[in-house]
Amino acid sequence: MKQLITNIQVFDGTHEPLIEHASIIIDNNIITEITQENVSRDQFDTVTDGRLSTAIPGLTDCHVHFSISKAPGQLDAMRIDETAIRAAKNAEATLYRGFTTVRDAGSLVFGLKKSIDEGYVDGPRIFPSHGIISQTSGHGDSRGSQAQGKTVFGHDSPTMKTGAFITADGVPEVLHAVREQLFLGASQIKIMAGGGIGSLYDPLESLQFTPEEMRAAVQAAADFGTYVFAHLYTPQQMQRAAEAGVQCFEHGTLLDKETAQIIKNKNIWLCPQFALFFDNFVSDVVTSPTQDRKRLLVQKAAYTQAEIINEFDLPTVFGTDLAMTKEWCDRYQPAEFRSKKKVHGSFKGLLTATGNVQELFKLCGYRNPYPDGKIGVLEAGSFADILLIKGNPAADLDLLSDINNIKMIMKDGKIYKNTL
Repeated sequence: MKQLITNIQVFDGTHEPLIEHASIIIDNNIITEITQENVSRDQFDTVTDGRLSTAIPGLTDCHVHFSISKAPGQLDAMRIDETAIRAAKNAEATLYRGFTTVRDAGSLVFGLKKSIDEGYVDGPRIFPSHGIISQTSGHGDSRGSQAQGKTVFGHDSPTMKTGAFITADGVPEVLHAVREQLFLGASQIKIMAGGGIGSLYDPLESLQFTPEEMRAAVQAAADFGTYVFAHLYTPQQMQRAAEAGVQCFEHGTLLDKETAQIIKNKNIWLCPQFALFFDNFVSDVVTSPTQDRKRLLVQKAAYTQAEIINEFDLPTVFGTDLAMTKEWCDRYQPAEFRSKKKVHGSFKGLLTATGNVQELFKLCGYRNPYPDGKIGVLEAGSFADILLIKGNPAADLDLLSDINNIKMIMKDGKIYKNTL
């Protein structure tokens, strides 16, 4: 099917100046041309008048957890079928907030991704990590209490039994865990390299995985053409991960200048989440005094992290650590754009959710699950993942914090919302 979107201005995901008085030509699910010439409408099956709106690439959130839909301490109360249903609803809601692609940073998404790709469920493209790999008593050891054990038959914890979290200790177990996720189709591998706020039994400052274990994960991923990204907060955790070859850091909130220089020298990506701390959304995931102490420690550091990222011009992508309930996600995910504007300004903030992700996804190599089109940019050869916005978010990123400003959502050439 041939489609035409006309009477628009285009942000291509790379350059700040818009392409004025433009039209986008789509053949099935691929953009074939963006032109400022007059185009005859007769050759197209459908024509959409953009009414002078701004076309931007479909947004990408590089850190979501679709099947984690309750606070950490409440996850063990969920059956696996409930987890799967909630994941599908979270994916659908994410698409209707304008995110046509996500990198799932660890959760139960094998069946969800397959169902979305086959058109059975509405949702974004998913770059899956599958199970998060953690050491025992690490941030991914999500047992709900110290009464829950691990036997030769597996974990007592219902959450751990879903496979969304995996514990591995020693090089052989780490290699096995990485290869299991690759078998499931992981496009990249997620590890826990340090403590976290939401977990109950690991100090935030703890170093997790030995250098040998971490290098084993990186090597196993590299042997399959892809990369490892890591949850971490402190400079010590980041420096160990950098030395091991980890190529993307999640959170990294306690960043210092020495570590920033290492990140810059090694071309490591950062995926920080500012709205969690600037707008205090993180307080909703806290269920104990231990977690609250960790929250306060990290929250105070978020503003310094933002200053250092800008000073060293570190490469970043948009990520939210999206989890919890649908209602919480509806409020939180768009709010991250306000925070990105505060940190980067509108143009660079928009790049984190568009053109920058095109570069990050190159690290997947031949593990890219969507090799037939470009993601995060609008140009010939891109997937027809397009948003039409009332106003220009490259000039005012706050526009994307209100989903009512998104007048049309197209993914893979199919229109899911049109209120033009």
